[in-house]
Amino acid sequence: MTLLIGRYEYSLDEKNRLSVPPKFRQALEREKGSRLYLTSGLEGCLYLFLPSQWNRLLDNDLRAFSLPDKRQERAFKRKFFAEATDVEPDRAGRILIPGYLKEHAGLRTSVLVQGAGSRAEIWDCRRWGAYTKANVAPAYALAGKSLEI
Repeated sequence: MTLLIGRYEYSLDEKNRLSVPPKFRQALEREKGSRLYLTSGLEGCLYLFLPSQWNRLLDNDLRAFSLPDKRQERAFKRKFFAEATDVEPDRAGRILIPGYLKEHAGLRTSVLVQGAGSRAEIWDCRRWGAYTKANVAPAYALAGKSLEI
């Protein structure tokens, strides 16, 4: 499985196009694919998947989406799949971010594209900064007390 790693800062252009990091485009080429999958993510970001990662997510009869509360599960699936789209990088390596996904993630001009292992995440830089301060830093510190890596 290809892991997406790294942190890349880009600017969203006036046509809502965003550069895909070269390493991520190379991973797409190694899969002999031409399109990535983009959808609304959790905590106010967007998720970007390679075809193999998207297919793995959908394997096993969507078990990854199973929740105890079936109404909540249906609501989640409706948003996740209704907002999903396949995007093809242009010759310059940019993808078009649909307006509804731009709104979901609160994307302005400064955008962070970062690897998250089995997917990439797209964050507005200010939103990521606030999320990091409130959530990532405390969780990282807490995990540091238990992990030995």
